[in-house]
Amino acid sequence: MNASQQHMLDAYRAAQRGESAPVLPGAGDVQAVREIRRWLRFQAVVTAPADRPLARLRRAVHRVLTRRPARPVHLRRTARPAQAEPLSHPLSVRPPLPSPPPP
Repeated sequence: MNASQQHMLDAYRAAQRGESAPVLPGAGDVQAVREIRRWLRFQAVVTAPADRPLARLRRAVHRVLTRRPARPVHLRRTARPAQAEPLSHPLSVRPPLPSPPPP
């Protein structure tokens, strides 16, 4: 049963019960397309240029052609500092584990 046949059956049932007829199939298609287009435009504005689909596709093609492994976006650097020393933090060093109790 296609959408038109289902609509005719629903309209018949609604008429028998004295209810209003259901909405025609496809009546909200234009509005749905407009909302999808609006959402895609919004995503294009709020998404970082490096994360946009076309940029991701270009990176993937470049990786395949050069056979380099992927690097996550959050690990990329825009500029490398000259002779940067590793950061040390007192909480980054773990204390030694306690020795097990004697048997």
